[in-house]
Amino acid sequence: MPNRSWSTPVHLRPWQPDDSPAALTGVLHRAFAPLAAMGLPCASAHQDVAATAKRLQRGQAFVATANQQVVGTLTVYAPIVDSEALHYRQAGVASVHQFAVEPAWQGQGVGDALLRIAERWARSQGCHTLALDTPQPARHLLAFYLRKGFELVESLHFSGRSYHSVVLSKPLITV
Repeated sequence: MPNRSWSTPVHLRPWQPDDSPAALTGVLHRAFAPLAAMGLPCASAHQDVAATAKRLQRGQAFVATANQQVVGTLTVYAPIVDSEALHYRQAGVASVHQFAVEPAWQGQGVGDALLRIAERWARSQGCHTLALDTPQPARHLLAFYLRKGFELVESLHFSGRSYHSVVLSKPLITV
C-alpha cells in the first residue's frame, strides 16, 4: 500500500489464526490510552487478551503491519441484531470495532487505509452502510470521522460505559 510518508512499507491483510491476540491487545491499549486519560475508559483501553480474541471472532478483523509488527487494526461486524445501538441492528449496516492505530503511526494514513478495507469488506457482504461509534467527548475522533464522510446518526449511553457515545454512519458507494 503506497504512501510517500511511510519510511517503512505497510501491508494490509485479514487477521490470521496465527496472529497474536496479545500483540493486538497491546496496540489497542496504547492507541486507546489517551482516551482513558481523558476519563473515557473504552473497552479497548483495558480489555484482556481473551476479550480481544472474543471480539475478533465476532467479525472480520484486518491488520496493518510494518516490519511484521501490527501497527493498526479494526474488526468489521455484520449487522448486530442485539446491539443497544439501533443503527447497528439495521439490515445492510456493517459496523467497525476495535479500530486502533499504534500512536507512532497515527496521522500517516494507516487509519484511512483500514477504513477503506472495512468499506470493501462491507460491500462484499451486501452491506450498503458502514457505521462506528466513538465517545462523544472525543472531539478529535468525531472530527476525523466527519472528515471521512461519516454523519452522526445516533447518540446513546451504552451499558457499562461511563460516557455518552455517538454512532456515525457512511453510505457505501458501489464500486
